[in-house]
Amino acid sequence: MKFLIWALLAYLVYRMFVGKSSEKIAKKEPAAAETFQDPVCGVYIAEADAVVGRLEGKRYHFCSMDCLKKFEEMQQGH
Repeated sequence: MKFLIWALLAYLVYRMFVGKSSEKIAKKEPAAAETFQDPVCGVYIAEADAVVGRLEGKRYHFCSMDCLKKFEEMQQGH
């Protein structure tokens, strides 16, 4: 009977340590970057890589300055 108690205790201690190490691994994973679709060419870009433009208080994300310029030209034409 003592053997079963010690085995159960050892198992519980093992599970406590394994659970904590897997939590640490999960916390180290980087958060998914938010992506935006370029309204001109349709490419998806991470916010960190995007060129940001504003029109009437709304933010638009572009893959390049060329797409931003094309967007501005399209808006002036309307």
